[in-house]
Amino acid sequence: MRFVMVFIVAVFGQAAAAQTTPGCNPTQTAIARAALDDAKSLTIKAAAAVGDTGDYARWFGDYTPQNAEILRANLKAIATAIRTGAVVMQCQSSRDADCSAGEFAWVYPHEPYRVYLCPPFFTLPHLTSQRPQTQAGDLGTREGTLVHEISHFNPVARTHDHCYSRRECSAMAQRDPARAIENADSYQYFVEDVTYSARQPVAGKADR
Repeated sequence: MRFVMVFIVAVFGQAAAAQTTPGCNPTQTAIARAALDDAKSLTIKAAAAVGDTGDYARWFGDYTPQNAEILRANLKAIATAIRTGAVVMQCQSSRDADCSAGEFAWVYPHEPYRVYLCPPFFTLPHLTSQRPQTQAGDLGTREGTLVHEISHFNPVARTHDHCYSRRECSAMAQRDPARAIENADSYQYFVEDVTYSARQPVAGKADR
C-alpha cells in the first residue's frame, strides 16, 4: 500500500514540469502553459469520476467495467504525459496549411508529445469561464482541446476522430460505445463536463 501511495504522489501529486513553447510569444506561452497545467489536474479528477453515471453514459454509452477501465487508464495516461514535462506546444501561424481551416490544434500521433497550436486556440475560453449549451461551450475549452490532442498520441491513448461536436459524439455514444471509447472528442467532453461544465448554471434554465 505504501508503494502505491508513493507512486501516485510521484506521478500525479506534483506540478507539471515547465513546458517548451517554440514559436509562441510571451502571452501565448503563459496561456498555453496555464491551460496544460489545468488540463493535467482536471484529467486526474475526471479519472477519479469514472463510474456508472450520467456523464459516462452521455459520452461513452452503456456502462461496462471493461470500458470504464479503458477510459480510466487512458485519462491517467494523458495526465502522466503532461506530468513528464515532455509536451511541446508549438505556436503556428494562420498561414500554415494545417491551420488554414480554423483548426484549434493538431498533432502527429506518432510524434509524441508535440502539439501544434493554431491561432484560434487562444480564442477558446478557459474552462472556468465556459457556459454549457452555448455556441462557445460547444467549441470547447483550451484545457479540453489539449486533452483531445494528447489523447491521440500512440504512447497515450491512440484515439481517433470518429466524430466532432457534442451533438454528434453524444449520439455516437448511444449507438456505438466501442467507437466512443476510442474517440478523442469524447474524452474532451467527459473531462470538461465532470470537472466543471455540467455543474454550472445555464442562463435561462430554471433551478430544480
